Amino acid sequence: MDVLTDVLNSLELKGWLSSRVEIASPWRINFAASRDSVFHILNFGGGYLYTEGEPTPLRVEDGDVVVFPYGHAHALCDDPTSPVIKVSHLDYDARRQYEISSFGGEGTKTRLLCGAFHFEHPGDYPLLQWLPKIIYIPGEQGRMTHGFADIVNLIAREAASLQPGVETMLKRLTELLFIQVIRIWIDQQEPASSGWLAALRDQPVAAALGLLHQYPGRAWTVEDLASEVALSRSAFSARFTQLVGEPPMTYLTRWRMHTAARMLKNGVTMETIAAQLGYASEVAFRKAFRREMGIPPAHYRKTP
Repeated sequence: MDVLTDVLNSLELKGWLSSRVEIASPWRINFAASRDSVFHILNFGGGYLYTEGEPTPLRVEDGDVVVFPYGHAHALCDDPTSPVIKVSHLDYDARRQYEISSFGGEGTKTRLLCGAFHFEHPGDYPLLQWLPKIIYIPGEQGRMTHGFADIVNLIAREAASLQPGVETMLKRLTELLFIQVIRIWIDQQEPASSGWLAALRDQPVAAALGLLHQYPGRAWTVEDLASEVALSRSAFSARFTQLVGEPPMTYLTRWRMHTAARMLKNGVTMETIAAQLGYASEVAFRKAFRREMGIPPAHYRKTP
């Protein structure tokens, strides 16, 4: 099973383009902290990116893509000495149409595309926990990776158009943008890197993750998984724990709970959830859910 696809589907990723802005220097935009992941595409020109907690700015150029997975506060400017001319909030709002605007001084122009990624069921899933504060993809890398460059260029073209269906196109394209950003970020990791995303590059551990995602209701043991990926029990357990950050059975329980939480919100009966996730009865599922999540499943279903 494609684990990344399964996880993204479970998170219910939603993309949104907030604005296409042309700014003439001098300018500085402060972006407030967001409850969602946010992104910027440098569509024309360049500037400096200041990130909360980072003393040194990052120089960004035409074609660069920057993602803040945790929505940290940050600022973009044409020059470190430029004054603040706007404070922007990029919290996801599917009801709000994207804006096309221009402002600033009389100098060199820069064009920004800004938006957000929202997850309906983020929970505490490792995909989001292991991402860095900022993911930066230079424009030259985008041009080398044709699929990524195609998506960035399509977003830029659609954002400048007034064709029917543009809002739907931008939502779908921004969702594809996030997936491509994660793919590129995974490829950038050193072979020795740890974490759930690095584990997807390790053949035995990735195969085991695929089995757990494909058959979460099976009565797995560490021995079963080790046998499936042709490793000894001890070697597999150590390798899985080092890369993923937790033992195989702990991961399985967390994935079951993540899946159960999503199913509860979607109105699936507890009897069905128990059967699909490998619990002997509805009572056994209720106990497990309360133990792991700290709240009975019936109460969780009602929480907003």
